[in-house]
Amino acid sequence: MNILLVEDEPKIRQGLRAIIEDVIKSELRIMEADNGRAAFELFRTAERTDLVITDIRMKEMDGLELLRRIKQEQKETPIVVVSGHDEFEYAREALRYGVVDYLLKPIERVELAKVIARIQAEGKEAAPAGDESAEPDKERLVIRKVKELIQQSLGLDISLQFLAERVYLHPKYLSETFKRETGQNLSDYVTERRIAKAKQLLTGTTLKVAEVAAMCGIPNHKYFASLFKQHTGATPTEYRERG
Repeated sequence: MNILLVEDEPKIRQGLRAIIEDVIKSELRIMEADNGRAAFELFRTAERTDLVITDIRMKEMDGLELLRRIKQEQKETPIVVVSGHDEFEYAREALRYGVVDYLLKPIERVELAKVIARIQAEGKEAAPAGDESAEPDKERLVIRKVKELIQQSLGLDISLQFLAERVYLHPKYLSETFKRETGQNLSDYVTERRIAKAKQLLTGTTLKVAEVAAMCGIPNHKYFASLFKQHTGATPTEYRERG
């Protein structure tokens, strides 16, 4: 994963780098810049940039101008804005340009890990796959939408009502349709995706088991451990050690 980190305060930049290196165990390259102009030059000359993490207020070129130029060059590049300024106009402007998230300083380790994990998961989903995406014509649009909602909301309490409201269907009808189209209960599918995300986080990050549980929408880490073992035959710690 190639990350462009843009922050004019050296200590904050070093701290963000340390968090990123701590939570990502896969191959990682971090490019650093202390202003938007230098960052944009790095972005244009880099072979590939998978994620840009940028401050807002900087000399020479601020973060908003940077993300505007990046989006003009390559619209699909994920950008996360970090700022110490809890002011609505900054967030509104950043979101208008299509940033993935807007985080306030001091950045919490788990929050940044959640954002990076989501970007990695979305990147994998966008790539050609051999499972669900192989036969898209066999799934109705509403089922694909529900699956997307589930994947995006794994850290939340995903109820049948929650999903039904977002696809404008009666809960009972959604439940029956999902089972008919997929051959699987909706609740079982949600659990399956939570376990899959947990596997990814356990082997791809150094997050604590309790933190992984929370990111997978199961705040009770003891229940999470029991559920994980039920589905994988190993405790979260055992699974991590094997990986």
